[in-house]
Amino acid sequence: PCTTSINDVSSSMSAVPPLTHHICLVPYIDSNHTFHFEPIYRDLRDGDTPLRIGRYTDRSTSTTKIGFKSKVLSRIHAEIWSENGKIYIKDTKSSSGTFLNHFRLCPAGSESAPHQLKVGDIVQFGVNYQGGFEDIYKCVKIRIEVGRDLQEEKIKDNTETLER
Repeated sequence: PCTTSINDVSSSMSAVPPLTHHICLVPYIDSNHTFHFEPIYRDLRDGDTPLRIGRYTDRSTSTTKIGFKSKVLSRIHAEIWSENGKIYIKDTKSSSGTFLNHFRLCPAGSESAPHQLKVGDIVQFGVNYQGGFEDIYKCVKIRIEVGRDLQEEKIKDNTETLER
């Protein structure tokens, strides 16, 4: 006998799939003392595992982790995730801080409250540190973009069409 009722079928048919944000972390270069990297593309789905950002290790191969070779970042410095169609960030007890549009999210060694990210926000992980004579450890500054990969594909397609 079938154990699925009409109500079960109709509720599963009306279920909305989780929203997916196509985000791009773009380097924000404002001086010679900013860490350089290629743009990073990730998909964030409502309710999925947060994207963890921190200091690079050789073991970092997961798509849910982004590592930078900068000693001013903690191993797990911050998290970015999507919830209810919005994108959030929080500092996960880093020692050198996470900044959103130049404001520090929380004191050193404390976990911050979630802060909503918007397109164009500037996020900085850590602060520049000069040790010794030549050692300069650079912070990582990014600009948040959403859907940029789709826009770039569209621009590329339009450019190819114009060249023909």
